[in-house]
Amino acid sequence: MIGGGITGLSAAYEASRLGADVVLLEASPRLGGKVTTEVVDGFLVELGPDSFVGPKQSVLDLAGELGIGDAVVSSRPEGQGARVWWDGALHPLPEGLMLMVPAKLTPLMRSSLLSWRGKVRVFGDLFVPRGNGEDETLESFVVRRLGREVLERIAEPLIAGIHAAEPATMSLRASFPRFLEMERRHRSLIVAARRAAHRRPEGPHRSHFVSFRDGMGTLAAALSRALHDVDVRTSTSVARISVRRDGYRLLTEAGAIDADRVVLAVPARTASELLEPLDSRAAASVRQIRQVSTATVTLGYRAADIPPLAGSGFVVPSSTNRKVMGVSFLSNKWDGRAPDDDHVLIRAFVGGVHGRRLATASDEEILTEVERELDLMLGIRAAPTLVRVASWDGGLHQYTTGHIQRVEAAEARLAESHPGLVLAGAAFHGIGLNECV
Repeated sequence: MIGGGITGLSAAYEASRLGADVVLLEASPRLGGKVTTEVVDGFLVELGPDSFVGPKQSVLDLAGELGIGDAVVSSRPEGQGARVWWDGALHPLPEGLMLMVPAKLTPLMRSSLLSWRGKVRVFGDLFVPRGNGEDETLESFVVRRLGREVLERIAEPLIAGIHAAEPATMSLRASFPRFLEMERRHRSLIVAARRAAHRRPEGPHRSHFVSFRDGMGTLAAALSRALHDVDVRTSTSVARISVRRDGYRLLTEAGAIDADRVVLAVPARTASELLEPLDSRAAASVRQIRQVSTATVTLGYRAADIPPLAGSGFVVPSSTNRKVMGVSFLSNKWDGRAPDDDHVLIRAFVGGVHGRRLATASDEEILTEVERELDLMLGIRAAPTLVRVASWDGGLHQYTTGHIQRVEAAEARLAESHPGLVLAGAAFHGIGLNECV
């Protein structure tokens, strides 16, 4: 396995359970990739994702196998309810949204986020015919079904918070195939969302997004502990892969490693570089997968020093030309993120296609810009008691239109020329932790 993020760890764990002799190579000094949790002065700081989607089950099933299933927690009730920064103010998202599709119409009609014209246009979804089933951009799909206001004020900022992507280039089939399936089966997205809402089981249930009591690093640590029979080598990067008679030879600074099969659980940029000497056509397909840089700024405050924070946070449409994509109120969302009730923890996100310059700036410049934005949007002027900036160069992959075809082309080439070499990870079949697992 090349790559010690969650994908590489999961692959190594599964392969070793099946009886394979596994070597796991990770270029950095630590395992887990972006899934990193730190505890600083009583604050629990996530440098990467702070949660995962519970209903998809893959991570939950793995957590059960690893003996950490009882450490999974739902978000706090007071952490429910996100907002959108629009026209100089924070507006609550309408209750009952399935990401961008309303399952409840009354909250939508009462929302201050959309104009009356925008609200009326949403009802057009009840009459718009099905599409042709072909892939299209997120922008095209949302505008066609729900109107441009929903795109600009709801869909785009919510999607940016997950993918840091541009709706005008984002492949819907690669990123959110569920919406195409909803259209195919029900024609109307509103009808599909309402029926899905009625099918939800009643009574206590987990929130849509879940995490671990002691942070997402719990998963990486448990996977690392489970690799009993795996030869794990950190701070070991692979410079080149060459073919030998019955397998592959991996060249590293510490020497050569021979392997029958290789899993490349690395970013697209790295994968294309390693593939180039082996299959230039596969490498060319992978090279077309775009990556964007992001950064997070985690800030701890004394609660008495800042205005009250309600809900889970807010997202920011790109058309507002702000420096942040969104802000998450972590201590509202999850128990145990701040040392006590007298402190709060928040996290701001910068980067993506429009914010690439700031995401790759110095920590000092990123912090300065984020504090200006928090002053404007939330009225926070106090000095934080905790600051942690985490920058991820090329940290998010962009599933632009044609993504599925590019991945299929690369995998088909490798299946023909190098069947013992496999692509895996967030670059290819889904950026979420469930997909990586």
